[in-house]
Amino acid sequence: MNIYRLSFVSCLVMAMPCAMAVEFNLNVLDKSMRDRIDISLLKEKGVIAPGEYFVSVAVNNNKISNGQKINWQKKGDKTIPCINDSLVDKFGLKPDIRQSLPQIDRCIDFSSRPEMLFNFDQANQQLNISIPQAWLAWHSENWAPPSTWKEGVAGVLMDYNLFASSYRPQDGSSSTNLNAYGTAGINAGAWRLRSDYQLNKTDSEDNHDQSGGISRTYLFRPLPQLGSKLTLGETDFSSNIFDGFSYTGAALASDDRMLPWELRGYAPQISGIAQTNATVTISQSGRVIYQKKVPPGPFIIDDLNQSVQGTLDVKVTEEDGRVNNFQVSAASTPFLTRQGQVRYKLAAGQPRPSMSHQTENETFFSNEVSWGMLSNTSLYGGLLISDDDYHSAAMGIGQNMLWLGALSFDVTWASSHFDTQQDERGLSYRFNYSKQVDATNSTISLAAYRFSDRHFHSYANYLDHKYNDSDAQDEKQTISLSVGQPITPLNLNLYANLLHQTWWNADASTTANITAGFNVDIGDWRDISISTSFNTTHYEDKDRDNQIYLSISLPFGNGGRVGYDMQNSSHSTIHRMSWNDTLDERNSWGMSAGLQSDRPDNGAQVSGNYQHLSSA
Repeated sequence: MNIYRLSFVSCLVMAMPCAMAVEFNLNVLDKSMRDRIDISLLKEKGVIAPGEYFVSVAVNNNKISNGQKINWQKKGDKTIPCINDSLVDKFGLKPDIRQSLPQIDRCIDFSSRPEMLFNFDQANQQLNISIPQAWLAWHSENWAPPSTWKEGVAGVLMDYNLFASSYRPQDGSSSTNLNAYGTAGINAGAWRLRSDYQLNKTDSEDNHDQSGGISRTYLFRPLPQLGSKLTLGETDFSSNIFDGFSYTGAALASDDRMLPWELRGYAPQISGIAQTNATVTISQSGRVIYQKKVPPGPFIIDDLNQSVQGTLDVKVTEEDGRVNNFQVSAASTPFLTRQGQVRYKLAAGQPRPSMSHQTENETFFSNEVSWGMLSNTSLYGGLLISDDDYHSAAMGIGQNMLWLGALSFDVTWASSHFDTQQDERGLSYRFNYSKQVDATNSTISLAAYRFSDRHFHSYANYLDHKYNDSDAQDEKQTISLSVGQPITPLNLNLYANLLHQTWWNADASTTANITAGFNVDIGDWRDISISTSFNTTHYEDKDRDNQIYLSISLPFGNGGRVGYDMQNSSHSTIHRMSWNDTLDERNSWGMSAGLQSDRPDNGAQVSGNYQHLSSA
């Protein structure tokens, strides 16, 4: 095997000019070598002698490989590079283009794609490849196409989140709470084994409670060439059309996380008011998916994983033990798919109660698909079947109306059979709308309306009726709205959220929240933060619960902030002064003192907190 650099050949011979052709004086070569060396290839400019070379490789001027060993082979009167399949996979070709290139004698045959041009820069030892842009998969400067992905390193992992709090009132019972949640797993090749766990321990003078365990165990792997993810085991049913539930089985679904950030989906923004240093816990089907410590005042959770879909349960646990629960819908924005693309989800298995490893004695199958029929129009639909007792079908359309915004409309039909009564059949209608108002920079991030008739049951609702008897609530109407409005000259941001739900067999409820926050500089004071919020919750035939909040925070010293906040609710008024300091990127602490009107002696309170983020 001869490995050499091309520049060496030019030192062996001398070219003599000729009017019609190039001739070489072979007398400079040893007589015994003249008949063994074919220098005819050197008569043409840029011709490469057969052999193996270490070169750099660039596709459309983007370097993809250094020190790549490539064998140039003589084919007819030409010398061409032998490109193996592993190097072609780095080109970032679309799947159909890649599949059209056959392999012959360990070399990819490009003859069917003459538009692909290969040019060797001998001076820089670089093979430059020109490929039509339409043949390349979509790419971004900050994103690598699936053909370049690695499976990762095999190993064992365990992540954890630990929270501890202690409540010591002057009068009354003291309490201590410890809780943890996280995921343990094993990586082997492309496969990932995961177990989600959560633990909770509460101790007080008259109560000792401990609970928790493994909430689910599942196995999954990506299928990059399909842009999909295969999941086996205990998981949650996630759908843009049907309501979610927990089950044990298998799922194959298009995964937007394999797309660049610019092409990924939607996740909801969750806002609320914390009265103390509180813990915000977000769960789905009883499984904790997010937890965060927040200081007193309005909070916004805007970093949820974009794959979250369905109804999320939000719990705000105050440091004195009070708990506020509410729900947020993570419904998707209008169901639009790029022209020519198909997104799909397939799932099959047996449903199971939340936080349980036991499955129900019935098997379901579901599929849903969205097709980008035109540039601005998509069609979507799905089926869900469970034995002979439940059948559901849905069909809808998504339309990008350009400056008018984007909307989707779908209809779902369902037939449910219950052992104690006749079959119930009904329809559910859903409308979604989103709009960015460029003139005012306003954002209607989600406006949704859904109406279900009396005998319509989603599969999740059907399971509740069948296994939880009459406790299930039958949805009638849901209206949700989320609006954001920045006012740049004032450094002011306004947010408004509304959720109104009515039921066929339960009282209606309405939750609304308006938040305003801005930063201002006054004299030598910089980054003064002022925020205010109004929150109201109303259940039919019950008193309305209103909360008003005001907060002022000023920087002080190096990393410290001093603040004042006031909270007024239907039951009490709280005034609090606080100090918070950041020691470094992993350690922070704070303390506060305040008064609460509905407690003895005006409820004088003093509290402190310390937070450490571990690198392990």
